[in-house]
Amino acid sequence: MFGKNEIYKIDFVLVIAVILLVFLGILTIYSSGFDPIDKVNNGLYQKQLIWFIAGFAIMVALTVINYQFLGDYSLHIYGFLMVLLVITVVFGTPIRNTKAWLNFGLFSIQPSEFMKLALVIVLAKYLEIRERDIMHLRELLIPTLLTALPVLIILIQPDFGTAVVFVPILFTMLFIGGADISHLLSIVAIAAIAIVVPMVLTYREWVGAVGTNFLLDFFKDTRLILIVASILLVVAITTFIVHFFLAGKWYRRVYIPSTVLSLGLFFSIIIQKYFKLYQKRRILVFLNPELDPHGSGYNVIQSKIAVGAGQFLGKGFLKGSQSQLGFLPEKSSDFVFSVFAEEWGFVGSIILLALLGIVIYRGIQIAIESKDKFGALLAGGIVTIFFFHVLINIGMVIGIMPVTGLPLPFISYGGSNLLMSLMAIGILISVRMRKFVY
Repeated sequence: MFGKNEIYKIDFVLVIAVILLVFLGILTIYSSGFDPIDKVNNGLYQKQLIWFIAGFAIMVALTVINYQFLGDYSLHIYGFLMVLLVITVVFGTPIRNTKAWLNFGLFSIQPSEFMKLALVIVLAKYLEIRERDIMHLRELLIPTLLTALPVLIILIQPDFGTAVVFVPILFTMLFIGGADISHLLSIVAIAAIAIVVPMVLTYREWVGAVGTNFLLDFFKDTRLILIVASILLVVAITTFIVHFFLAGKWYRRVYIPSTVLSLGLFFSIIIQKYFKLYQKRRILVFLNPELDPHGSGYNVIQSKIAVGAGQFLGKGFLKGSQSQLGFLPEKSSDFVFSVFAEEWGFVGSIILLALLGIVIYRGIQIAIESKDKFGALLAGGIVTIFFFHVLINIGMVIGIMPVTGLPLPFISYGGSNLLMSLMAIGILISVRMRKFVY
């Protein structure tokens, strides 16, 4: 416990930035839910305010608790959230064809939001324990499995947007934990192959280019991809075994690329077979929204119009035409930044981004100044969650990232994300406060 004389250890700059962000978020949610004809509001801002009060209380509690306690129970926290994820898939309430919420009558929660924080905690503890051995490739297996399990369950829901965030969390924490860069690049290459192959095939089918390229049409058959991937995997395993008995650096030049290619193709089959068509098309549409201007591309087109309409100073509170006249979809959650940008313009958007930047910057500072590896990893993982949520959400609304449905931290409507974000801030403050304790 900390006494009153140690209150200076709290990062008040971080706390103030968060409170201002939540205030701007509630203001924008109020605006997005306002009916200019009947002069009534849908009341979502009131629910967001209640979630903020509850979340702020939990945030304060987490600042008092020593963050090391989270590490001691990291597997328990991770296991509990995994159980909730499975229960959600079976008994969850479908919203927009996604079973990601558990309904408790008065409120609903999205366990996958809290799973992000649970993954950060369990990875931080594991990487702290295995710090001396993390340079070995085999040590990446457990962190990868710990990440893959929730990702697969979330994809079953299906919630592609939420699943995406888990990947940079893994990479960033492995990097901070001291993993070999070449190993991380290999995993990036696997992910790139897994995504590019089905995306190219989907694009060719969408625009009617099937039959114009023999090689790409060859890979359209997932059975042929499976055969090629299996052959490459056999080559990789054989070369790896021979490498144990015979010296020679050239073996690595065979089994590493073979492993990368085979695993990338295996995962591409999973994406091709189990990802919904609309999910794959969303990734393509961000490259060219005009591919589907009345479907997947409509949201992006309307969002870009709203952001551009704000110009330098904005149209003013409750005066955004795109949001008030109903052209902008999901304006309280996914595209809340578009509402804000239209009403407050370039100047307001810069202020909002500056506040988000302060949260991320202070988080990085806390990670650097942490007195132990676990604290640094914990802070680094939390910063990664915030950074990629901001990057993907704002990139999405201005048309440079796919439409994934990721909320903007502290701004978008959603109790689970706001609660998780405030819990994360509580942990960050706890890490900072303990740096003064020796």
